[in-house]
Amino acid sequence: MKKIYFIFALGLLLVSCKNESKSSETIKENGITATKTVGDLNTTTFSGMFLYLENDNAAVLQTVGSKIYGVVVDEKMKELNEQCKQFKTKEEDMVPVVIRGVKKPNPLKDAWKEVIEITEILSVQKPNGQDGTIIIKNNQ
Repeated sequence: MKKIYFIFALGLLLVSCKNESKSSETIKENGITATKTVGDLNTTTFSGMFLYLENDNAAVLQTVGSKIYGVVVDEKMKELNEQCKQFKTKEEDMVPVVIRGVKKPNPLKDAWKEVIEITEILSVQKPNGQDGTIIIKNNQ
């Protein structure tokens, strides 16, 4: 009987140890500061200017270091676009955002090399007027 109680207590101990706290590390790459959460290695925090062109069904994020990523057009991206609309006067206006997402290779040819699939919207900010409108002419 003591063995059963011991095994039960050991099982409870193992289950309670599964709730590890996540820590994060800051990574600087090409002038871009990103935060990776340890334990969720695929998720990265991105800060930059977001643009979605509904007619082209295309979205991009230009990060602080001027690196441009395609953004996967899905429900989370559409939610971000809805939050950005309050700050846009024209469809081509870019809005400063901070998002968390998964960076992966773009399956489409003749497009941005990497895309971000948004997992969490951290903030949407009002443009400061100096950001201007950026029109992207090619996909490189």
